Amino acid sequence: MEYVKGQPYFCQVKDKIKQYSYSDKDIKCDILIIGGGIDGAILNYYLSKKYNVVLVDMARFGCCCTACATVLLEYQLDDYAENLLKFMTETEIETVYNMGLESIEGINKFINEHGNYCSFRKVPSFMYTNSIFGMNAVKKEHEFRLKHGFKSQLFTKENNPFPFEIKAGIYNEDGGAEFNPYLFTKQMIENAKNQEMIFENTKINNIIDNKDYFLANTNYGNSIKCKKIILATGFNFSLMKDKNLCDRYISYSIVTKPIKNLSWKNNALIQDDNEPYHYLRILPDNRLIYGGEDTTFKLKPISEKVAEKKYNNLIKALKNMLPTFAKDIEIDYKFC
Repeated sequence: MEYVKGQPYFCQVKDKIKQYSYSDKDIKCDILIIGGGIDGAILNYYLSKKYNVVLVDMARFGCCCTACATVLLEYQLDDYAENLLKFMTETEIETVYNMGLESIEGINKFINEHGNYCSFRKVPSFMYTNSIFGMNAVKKEHEFRLKHGFKSQLFTKENNPFPFEIKAGIYNEDGGAEFNPYLFTKQMIENAKNQEMIFENTKINNIIDNKDYFLANTNYGNSIKCKKIILATGFNFSLMKDKNLCDRYISYSIVTKPIKNLSWKNNALIQDDNEPYHYLRILPDNRLIYGGEDTTFKLKPISEKVAEKKYNNLIKALKNMLPTFAKDIEIDYKFC
């Protein structure tokens, strides 16, 4: 089954992840990581420092779900703290927010150590509403953040510094970061300690649980014996016989051609509170990437017809949001 449609923007670069061989010999290891997207790459980088780790992917590294990310790296979640209080305590929400900030610092530390080859930079984040009902929720979120020691600045229609309409919004000066996810995956994989244990174009056909160990059998007839397995396979749940362990959604994105004089307040990451919500950022080459319009993922190929409808919705919404740049908005990439 195809999990990516269209031409993802982020892997359209000259400097590709280096080619790794496939696995055709029996191997033993502590941990087998299946899936070489951004999650598998991060896990492999850190775990291989301490354990004997094997990383495999059924295709090329970083070219599936990772390449389709819009990459708004924020400590805030997809919902307000007030709504999360139905399921978590204030202390737990504060902990999660801090974990997000720590993650951004972790990426920054890695970049400082290995060089910035993935267009990483820290940027502010801005979450806003254009709903009368959303105004109160934004103000409560602002108060929650201040109460728990997070930086937060409240903007309204009267003091709005952005080139689009808002009723209320929260601005966080140190709330986010951005990078090219494909190139970050490349850095993570190519700087890992276990270079001889990294394999692509290696499909795991099945996993046998022998109580004391697992045996993962590949499409080349060999097996990988391990103590633990981590499935970092994104949308592909086939090794779990398609058990729905979580809800999966298709996210649609468009990338414009470069736009002259494109900027707003510190080029902050933008997110609205629509249902489903939309997210927007400025790319290093002065393009806009705009995503959202999520639909439920079902165990069948992504519909081209639905995808095209969603792309058109995004184009229309983006032009309405940024009337100053509307005439300059031309689409170069569409993917989901």
